[in-house]
Amino acid sequence: MHQEALRRLEDAETLSEALGLGGGGDSAYLLRLLGLERLLKIVFESVLGKPPDRGHQYENLFNKLPPDVQTRLLSLAGERVGPSALGVNHESVLKEWGQNFIHLRYPWERYAGLSEEQYFALGEEWTSRGSPIEEATFRYHPTELIGILEALRLVVNELVNRSCSWAPGGHR
Repeated sequence: MHQEALRRLEDAETLSEALGLGGGGDSAYLLRLLGLERLLKIVFESVLGKPPDRGHQYENLFNKLPPDVQTRLLSLAGERVGPSALGVNHESVLKEWGQNFIHLRYPWERYAGLSEEQYFALGEEWTSRGSPIEEATFRYHPTELIGILEALRLVVNELVNRSCSWAPGGHR
C-alpha cells in the first residue's frame, strides 16, 4: 500500500508538471487525495493494529489515531507550511478532502439542473463578488494538503523503516 500511495503522488506531480498551472482539471488533486488516503490508512493500521473502515471519511480515520500521533502529524504539517486551516480546524479540512474525493469524481452532480449558461454565470457571479472562499462549492486547501502529505510521508517512512517505537499498544 505504501508503494501505491507514493506512485499516486508521483503521478500527481507528473500530471501537474505536464499540464502546468491551472491545467487538467482536478485529476492531479484527486491523485493527491488518493495518496493521502492510503498514507493515512497505513498510519492507522500500523499504529492501531487493525485495518481501517472502508470509505473516505478522512476526519474519522484521523480522529481514531492516538492523540500523540495526531499532534505529531499536525505539528509536522505546520512545520512544512506554517499557520494554516489545519491548525485552526483540522477536522473540517480532513472532512472536506474526503468529500472532495467523492464529489469531484462526478462534479456535475453538484450543479444538476443548471444549464451550461447558468453554470458559467454562477461562477462569474461568485468571482465578481471576490470569490469568497466560504461560499465555494469545492475548497481544495492546497497548502494544507502539501503539509499533511509531507507529514504522512515522514511518519510512514518511520513506520516502514521501524525507526520509531509506534506499534499497537506501544505508540510513541
